[in-house]
Amino acid sequence: MENFKIEVEMTTFTMALMELTDNSFEVIKDPSNQEEFEIYVKNNSEKELPTYYDIIKKLTELQAVEPLRLLRQQRNQLLAQSDWMAVSDRTMTQAQIDYRQALRDLPATADPQLDENGNLTNVTWPRL
Repeated sequence: MENFKIEVEMTTFTMALMELTDNSFEVIKDPSNQEEFEIYVKNNSEKELPTYYDIIKKLTELQAVEPLRLLRQQRNQLLAQSDWMAVSDRTMTQAQIDYRQALRDLPATADPQLDENGNLTNVTWPRL
């Protein structure tokens, strides 16, 4: 399979905190426990920050959906690369129709996972 330029973001504590707040905070270092949270996360507003445990819960949710996000990103690149097949002045072959449909179906048919390096695995990509 050819290489794809994919925006791989390891989901971090800071990203989870950003999802839960209006970004009025400063994270000096991603904390690994409640004590570090109190030391490394500074609130820059009057609003109360979520608790450490609420942020960890959000982080877990974000990490759980990351494989599917990466699958969709790579799938969208493949669809964009094959858009020329579907221009109005051209008739697609059945193989091209099936390929593009298989790409569109991937989020429902695949069980993407990430390996220890954050690479997408457990996906069978359609081929033309």
